[in-house]
Amino acid sequence: MAAASLQPAPGAPASPGSPAARGSRGAGGRGPGRRAGRRKTAVLEAACRVIADRGADATRFADVAAESGVPVSTLQYYFGSREDMLVAAFRHASGTEIAALEADVAAMSDPWDRIERIVTTALAGYSPGAPEAGRLWIESWHFGIRDPEMRADALEDYRAWRRLVADAVRHGVEQGRFGTGHPPETVARLAIALVDGMGIPLALADPDLTGPGAGQDVAVQDVLAALRELLRPDG
Repeated sequence: MAAASLQPAPGAPASPGSPAARGSRGAGGRGPGRRAGRRKTAVLEAACRVIADRGADATRFADVAAESGVPVSTLQYYFGSREDMLVAAFRHASGTEIAALEADVAAMSDPWDRIERIVTTALAGYSPGAPEAGRLWIESWHFGIRDPEMRADALEDYRAWRRLVADAVRHGVEQGRFGTGHPPETVARLAIALVDGMGIPLALADPDLTGPGAGQDVAVQDVLAALRELLRPDG
């Protein structure tokens, strides 16, 4: 899981009537240039890489400038403060991941396939050497303990992940595939708790989880085995 919510990031394109928006219009008056939007997205992705590598506390404008090739003055224009840049990066990472997962599971008719995809996606970023998603999620917890805005984002992320699981469980109950012994919301809370409980040791390269014969696949199967028991059909 990654860090932050599906809300617009600070420093989003200016409103159409603002001086910044007017200055970005092309000769045809077609609105803010797409090139500027792509550039800011590239900056946010660079910030995510720096945060995953250095940690949020050690990430500075200069680090992101070096990674992205965008001057510090431009980063300050985009975000204002270092803290706002961090929040924007977390939001970008999480928003991208959750939106892609929502679209992915929406195309699946089998409720168990949905749950497998959610669990696999959630644990994928935690493995040592994996892309930055899991590390960003952990960094967002750390940052959110002290920053109320980031805390609210992280909690909204948890709600988004739990909604995905609960919707899949409800779908399975309606089909008679899953039992009714546990409310979907309870299963969702436990599912995400299991993912985090396995994901943190994975991120720390716990030899009990990352040694020979272990790793992400084993963690996924352990979480799914527990969920099968919770969702065992009635009777």
